[in-house]
Amino acid sequence: MTAPEGTFIARVLDGGIQLPPAIHRYCGAAGWTLFRFVVVDRNHLVMRPVLAEDAAGEFHASLGGDGRLWIPAELRASVGLGEQSVMLRVEDGAIGVYLRKVFDTLGFRPG
Repeated sequence: MTAPEGTFIARVLDGGIQLPPAIHRYCGAAGWTLFRFVVVDRNHLVMRPVLAEDAAGEFHASLGGDGRLWIPAELRASVGLGEQSVMLRVEDGAIGVYLRKVFDTLGFRPG
């Protein structure tokens, strides 16, 4: 399956992010069920899949069957991620998570 192109809006609620259906389907097809989070800066997280060859390594969260991915509290706090919408993009073998405050600088403005 080809990675979905474009930008997707996802809701963060109760400490978890609800992946949009296209990204959730892609994760299933690619075998992405475990993720590590990398803080790029205060406005940007990267969700890196833990692949089969890395499976013995550490991970931060597992993807639920409903497409919900819990984000640890310390990571949410480090980027000021509360209950809000975020922008997601599948990029470079991972999922980029951009907080609303950077939507304008990336040329994306939600309706």
